[in-house]
Amino acid sequence: MKISIITPCYNAEKYIDETIESVISQRGNFEIEYIIVDGGSDDKTISIVEKYKRLINLGQYSIRCNDVTITSISEEDSGMYDALVKGLNIVIGDVVAYINSDDFYLPNAFSTVVEIFKTYPDVEWLTGMPVCYTEKGQIWGCSLPFKYNRTLIRKGIYGSILPFIQQESTFWRPKLLSFLDLNRLKGYKFAGDFYTWYMFSKYVDLYIVKSCLGGFRGRKHQLSSQKNKYFSEFYSIAEKRTFLDIMRAYLYIVPHYFFPNKIKRLFNKKIIHYYDGQWMKS
Repeated sequence: MKISIITPCYNAEKYIDETIESVISQRGNFEIEYIIVDGGSDDKTISIVEKYKRLINLGQYSIRCNDVTITSISEEDSGMYDALVKGLNIVIGDVVAYINSDDFYLPNAFSTVVEIFKTYPDVEWLTGMPVCYTEKGQIWGCSLPFKYNRTLIRKGIYGSILPFIQQESTFWRPKLLSFLDLNRLKGYKFAGDFYTWYMFSKYVDLYIVKSCLGGFRGRKHQLSSQKNKYFSEFYSIAEKRTFLDIMRAYLYIVPHYFFPNKIKRLFNKKIIHYYDGQWMKS
């Protein structure tokens, strides 16, 4: 199985080493296709990317999976989602995800994801436990979500009343890309992640794996800190909420924050957990 990862970046020299290492150092029985799409950086980003490409091509990087290829594109773009779409247009893997150039995956994340997708053909969209990093990359938060209701996803409940679906921990089968209007996606500046989840949720369920796969690094001056601009796009995508939608969302707050993990699994059969040597559906 091949896993395709895309990293959109621009002037990312401070953190991109850690991002790249978190992708190409993954170990397990799979191949990695890594696509890095740079918006024409004028710092050391490109030289860092080329360094890793050279190490891989010369066999001087210790690969821990079946194969790693790095493809890089560097040209002017109109923003992160324009860059992402350039990567999505060329992916050839059996599993797809993207991670930004200041975030990183955790060890053995890909082997977890690949094992689940191999074991359960009906799982098409998967997310892990949301993880939060400090600016130094230290984990400060991690929790098991209660449930991702498809209707409430489209109403914009996750990200407003309930926590976001964490993009850095989310993976999907490439067939889901047919549900996206890529021309529309590349036009977004801030909330392209929500547009992606909105479209996926029309067709498939989002499964949760009780595992830490990746995480979000909080830092100053990043795109996600521009809340007003993000939510302007977010609400332009979301469907209109009803009073019942809001009531249901508030009913989810208590189990999300206060139910033990075992109880969450009782109420949500789309949580995958590790038991007796294998990943199992609840």
